[in-house]
Amino acid sequence: MRPLTATWWLASLIAAAGCSSSDSKGKDPAFDGMGAEGDNDFLLGEDGDLPGGSGMPVDAQRPQCLGETRQAEAIGLDIYVMLDISGSMLEALPPASLFQTTTTTKWDAVRRSFQSFVQAPETADIGVGMQYFPQLKADVPFACTSNQECGVGGPCSSSQCVANFIFDDPADATPAVQFIGAPSDGVCGSDADCTGQGESCRSMLGACVIPGQDVPPLPLLPLCNAGADCAGIPGTQCEEIRACELLFQDQIVPCTASIACPAGFGACVPFPYACLSQTSCEVGGYATPAVPISSAATRSPALVASLQSQVPSGRTPTGPALAGALQHARLWAEQNPGRQVVTVLATDGLPTDCTPLEIPEIAQLASRANSGDYPVRTFVIGVFSAADLGDDGQQRLDTIARAGGTDRAFVINTGGNVADEFLNALNQIRDTTVSCEFQLDAGAELDFDRVNLRVSEASGAVTDLLNVGDASACGGDQGWYYVRNATGIPTQITVCPSTCAGFMADGIRAELEIGCATRIR
Repeated sequence: MRPLTATWWLASLIAAAGCSSSDSKGKDPAFDGMGAEGDNDFLLGEDGDLPGGSGMPVDAQRPQCLGETRQAEAIGLDIYVMLDISGSMLEALPPASLFQTTTTTKWDAVRRSFQSFVQAPETADIGVGMQYFPQLKADVPFACTSNQECGVGGPCSSSQCVANFIFDDPADATPAVQFIGAPSDGVCGSDADCTGQGESCRSMLGACVIPGQDVPPLPLLPLCNAGADCAGIPGTQCEEIRACELLFQDQIVPCTASIACPAGFGACVPFPYACLSQTSCEVGGYATPAVPISSAATRSPALVASLQSQVPSGRTPTGPALAGALQHARLWAEQNPGRQVVTVLATDGLPTDCTPLEIPEIAQLASRANSGDYPVRTFVIGVFSAADLGDDGQQRLDTIARAGGTDRAFVINTGGNVADEFLNALNQIRDTTVSCEFQLDAGAELDFDRVNLRVSEASGAVTDLLNVGDASACGGDQGWYYVRNATGIPTQITVCPSTCAGFMADGIRAELEIGCATRIR
């Protein structure tokens, strides 16, 4: 079901005469402890009340108040997506079946899900915009082979602290010289970074390999730049280190001209040496959309073209990326007060670059954005293997989601159908926000102390929700609260996360009651 989709018509609702007067707190004494008629099955606790004491007792008799009741219909929705395109998105997913002959990456699955989402008829009226992370510093290339190419983004990962190594071949009286990585396998910017005896900083692009044999882990390979570096090592030759197109468990699979990629890992392409300080930590870049928020007919082709043009690379600067996304979403909310705006952080990894790096600090960004005159909620979608998620990964992602007012992160296991589950998460975000945010007509002369929200089920049962005051008072309880503008006037009604979860049940309908004193917690 996709309930509640239009504008809320309040201007025509006039409070009926004969209702009980409210006290100084806006609460009608006649309603204190009183509840709704019917069975009230909607999210009720075992004691017949809404969990946390936020609803009206089911066995109470509703007092007579001749208020007017209308169906509540939600306002328009705009979504701003901050999408992870770090290098780990190229990790190969497990085959869906024994008969699968092609390899799919996390990026393939996520990109396909977004394309399906923005092209679906159900999202035609929803504004969608997008930006990606990481971004690079200006004039710093994605790939490099030397420190000089990187400039301010250096060093290049090809530059290693290496030392001469004498290899004594018992069959040859003449010692040969080769280069090997320093014990720390250190990446360097200059000779000054190399502290071991006889070490120097050099770009080492090849390895001494035995043609046709599997390539061992890269740190164990004798490095070389020319055939002479491998002299005296029987059966070896110097070949450029390259990499298979697809990752294995987030690890690069090396290959060379004579050592092909394993079946299913694509072609042997240039090794992805990268400028290690290439990541931009500037919030402003992430606050500028790659595709602006729009619900126009042209927005779907623009988003699809943008997604198809991305090449995952780099690290995970979650902090500035989310800060930029929320900055843009808040600005958009201020400029479009008639629509609700949410941010979606979609990632396959925890923060690895830039500040803030710690989850509590990143969660504070989401918390601040979800407060004030133009609150913006943050949804989190994670794509993780069980190993990458670890024991506390779900909890860490949940911390950001809860701070952003969305209760829990969507975490998709790479062992399942990533494309379908990711699309399902996007659809749940769409339906939840469409169902749980209600715009008040600024032009309507309403007595905001005489507005109530009730939930009707298909069975006919009715539950009256209590006004909890504000978002911070929701906790795990049921209820609703006003979102107010800069002058303190309510502009929107939002239901608490626990209540919102129940709105997705089939046959649930939200109703607005005008003219009876607001029931508060």
